[in-house]
Amino acid sequence: MLWVLVTDLLRRHDHLLRLDRWHRLGYLAGLCESFVFWGVLLYVAARSRGIFRGAVGGLFVLLFSVALGVEGAFHRQWNTYLTLDGQIHSKSVADSLYGYLPLTRPTLLFEVVLAIAASIGMLVFARRFVRPRRIPRLVAPLLVPAVLVLAVKTPVSYRVVMSSPPDLLYFHGVTAVVKENLDITNDSPDLRVERRRPEPVPKLSSRPKRPRNVLLVLQESQRADVTCVAYDPASDCATPFSNEAMPNRMPLYEMHAHDSTTAISISNIWSGVRPTEPRAVLHSVPLLWEYAAAAGWDTAYWTSQNLIFGNARLYVQDIPASHFAVATHLDTMADLDAGAYDSLLTERVIQEFGELEEPFFAVVHYSNVHYPYVYDEKHAPFQPAAFKNAPELNDQFLNYYKNVVYLSDKAVGKLLRHVRESDKGARTVVVYTSDHGESFREHWQMGHTSSLYEEEIRVPTWIDAPEGTLAPEEEASIRAAEHAYVYHLDLAPTFLDLLGVWDDPALVPFRRRMIGHPLTRPERTIEPVPLTNCTGVWECAFRNWGAMQGPLKVQAREWDGEYHCFDLRTDPDEEKNLGEAACGSLPLFARALYHVMPNVTPPGRPKVNWGK
Repeated sequence: MLWVLVTDLLRRHDHLLRLDRWHRLGYLAGLCESFVFWGVLLYVAARSRGIFRGAVGGLFVLLFSVALGVEGAFHRQWNTYLTLDGQIHSKSVADSLYGYLPLTRPTLLFEVVLAIAASIGMLVFARRFVRPRRIPRLVAPLLVPAVLVLAVKTPVSYRVVMSSPPDLLYFHGVTAVVKENLDITNDSPDLRVERRRPEPVPKLSSRPKRPRNVLLVLQESQRADVTCVAYDPASDCATPFSNEAMPNRMPLYEMHAHDSTTAISISNIWSGVRPTEPRAVLHSVPLLWEYAAAAGWDTAYWTSQNLIFGNARLYVQDIPASHFAVATHLDTMADLDAGAYDSLLTERVIQEFGELEEPFFAVVHYSNVHYPYVYDEKHAPFQPAAFKNAPELNDQFLNYYKNVVYLSDKAVGKLLRHVRESDKGARTVVVYTSDHGESFREHWQMGHTSSLYEEEIRVPTWIDAPEGTLAPEEEASIRAAEHAYVYHLDLAPTFLDLLGVWDDPALVPFRRRMIGHPLTRPERTIEPVPLTNCTGVWECAFRNWGAMQGPLKVQAREWDGEYHCFDLRTDPDEEKNLGEAACGSLPLFARALYHVMPNVTPPGRPKVNWGK
């Protein structure tokens, strides 16, 4: 118990000292259980002879080393412990035992080795100084099965407060994974992100048309119609701070995500690969950081997103980045859905921005516009507002959402001002977009992931480039795309062109998988593009998919027996379904791509590209 307590205090003493009375008592009870568990195993292993001496001694070293070693390594990597939330979506029990950690990293390996050494030291100490008496020596082995059952059956505090010791958190999480994979429970029926195994990127030759750095600012769940996409000094939009920070930005009014799910959007933006590719491909294609590093650029990723959610941490765990921070680095108890405060993210980036070596590629990824939202009544200009989703209060709920966007944009604006006022910022191209939008009953939906209507997939996007960071033809091409139908799949090619590697012959094998085109060049993506919330990185609980080509869009949801067709030029709010025939071959493209309509439930779990 002393080892568990001391190491836990060293890691999160501030948090433990802030626990209220009842959670302190709960933590103390957990320590007592930990003492009983390890004490019984150690007492039995301290016998001078007998079959239990070796077997239970080995069991003690194994369990102690794995539980405390992995939790120590996980905390060093993510500034939080490995719990059920970080385990439940694992489809491999073996990999979940070590939390999918890159244990070849010296700092993480140290934690495991330290736990092994401690367990062996305790065992040697017990065998030397503990002399079990006759009756306890006979009774203690009978308690081993009981304490093992106790360890896996005891409820723990693993979310919000996390007032349980790390060893109990570990056993609780692993137990949940085993039960899930044995179909005893069904808490994670859909596939989620797994650890990437990216193809190696050969050395790339970077030849940008102008010297520059590149910064992607990625928002969460932000609708285009509440955002100042273009500079407007008189606008009452929900993003006044970013609006003022970069008045010379170039708007892209018709940027579309291919989905309304964060995990799918970031895959599209960062890889440039179709979301309909097989799961193995989506987890093996390089991301923008790998390309940038291969070209000799410094890289960074900062986010207020809590990447413990849905295994999201595994998607970026192994990217090459000199600066890296996620929600739990900013606040160890960050909300699982809304993340850490966006203001904390901005402060972290401001603190480290000057440390980046030029040229650099960096991503700043915000989170607080995700439900259940981060709201501050002191910064809520849109009234009346209410956090209530009753149909009759929809306008008030939308105002509440706009106030959430306003608060998040306050942090974004502060960052953008700092970037532009810094020396390196004068040489930095900023690309701003959102992963997807948010619906408020426009088509009988709330939130996101459940449909592909404009309120969920038309996203605010703009590019701001200081003088001298773009060639004239690059700037002209971006300005020409102001009202063009462009897509998230165009962004990876755009970034690669900004990095100066798009024309490198070594990139050709990777470009073959990309259907998008650089916005810095005249050619546009005119072929049909997939739209789907069901992919190999994130299966859908609610099936919906479709396709888009220019202003024409088809989409269908679980209850639809045919695709709905819309022409966004004449019907931007998608109020009139024109029927499949009006969209030409687009419905045929969608049927060939997805095999069945969303309302057809495939038997079992067929291995198809679109997820479930």
